[in-house]
Amino acid sequence: MQAAPSSGIAAGKLRPELIIIVGGLISSAHASMMIVTPVMPDFIDLIGGSVFTLGLAFSFYGAGRFLTNIPAGALSEKVGRKWIITIGGLGVAVFATLSGVADDIPTFLAFRFLCGVASSMTIVIANVVAADLSTVDNRGRVLGLLHGMQLVVGTGSPALGGLVGELFGPRAPFYVCGVAVLLFALWGIARLPETRPAPGSPDAGERVRHSASPRGALFLLRDASFFIVCVTGFTTFFLRGGMATTLIPEFAHDVLELGPGAIGLLFTFSSLMHGALIYPAGAMADKLGRKIVIIPAGILTGVSIAALPFADALPTFVGAFALLHIAQGWGGQAPVAYVADLAPHGMRGMAIGLYRTFGDAAGFIGPVISTSLVALSYHVAFGFNAALWTLSIIAFAYVAVETAGKHRKRGPIAAPESAAAERVQA
Repeated sequence: MQAAPSSGIAAGKLRPELIIIVGGLISSAHASMMIVTPVMPDFIDLIGGSVFTLGLAFSFYGAGRFLTNIPAGALSEKVGRKWIITIGGLGVAVFATLSGVADDIPTFLAFRFLCGVASSMTIVIANVVAADLSTVDNRGRVLGLLHGMQLVVGTGSPALGGLVGELFGPRAPFYVCGVAVLLFALWGIARLPETRPAPGSPDAGERVRHSASPRGALFLLRDASFFIVCVTGFTTFFLRGGMATTLIPEFAHDVLELGPGAIGLLFTFSSLMHGALIYPAGAMADKLGRKIVIIPAGILTGVSIAALPFADALPTFVGAFALLHIAQGWGGQAPVAYVADLAPHGMRGMAIGLYRTFGDAAGFIGPVISTSLVALSYHVAFGFNAALWTLSIIAFAYVAVETAGKHRKRGPIAAPESAAAERVQA
């Protein structure tokens, strides 16, 4: 299919259909993990597993994503975005379905690992495509739309999975997820253009040699602004795994004595509120800059986290919880847009893959560290999360250089003049 240069589409020609396809691929791939959450304990019992197996299922899925982020991004610079993202979507459809068919633990874990690999191919390259289809002037809004779709689907998919599991058994949600991803993958094959700039075109520019190798990753990480936004990505995913899905539900259950239904309702409402704020926050990030969105929202997030363990009554807890999600919704998309702003020609896939690898690493260790600290107290556990997050935001405020809006001071990372010999035509 004819390549669609990113600049041509972004300059007022961005078709809603493309946003729906890319957002649908991100959302349905993300749902491959979320929709099966309510039925996973019953499914593990069905195939003869234990609680340890349940943990391994999520760990294998996460390991697949962690190991694939950078290779998928780098490969997209060589062979193009379209086939990586659609093959990833087809892979999620196949391996999610096969996970539901599995009758023994080793087979099931192998399929969950492969589903994580395919999910990474889809989600990383979908973000790359979104960056290709946007410019620094509208990137916050484009990514805001995609992340809003992901939040809505992520919020609703566990409820759907629970309902389908109740009606048709614990294997059924795996099949539903597979069908959803398959439909978007086929739509992408038929209608999604190749967004990687054609070699030799003005959009392709120059790229650094070794851009698809570990040396390319080191080249990016030597840039202080890129390194610090990756650190911010690490702490963002640390909060998701170590606080949002572990500490908060445990605190609500143990201290506030809320049941699963009440906790689920609280998260559903907050996530919808979170999603509603992403697009206007993206518009502000495009107009005024990324830092003016990231830093105030980040400080408010840190304050809200620190306040949670002191909110031992339901009204105060709901207030702190709502404030937390308002802050996270306001600042949630801007770091990814910042990464895309910094990515040099020919390294957008590597840059976004590297950012998400930092995040997936935090997703491994966040739950373990946070739940271990609960043995000391909830105040220590929440305080650690608040301190880690706030320190990363303060570091970002001092180190990162503005890449968008009326205060923009820099563009993509450029190779130093002393390394000019290391640059080749894309």
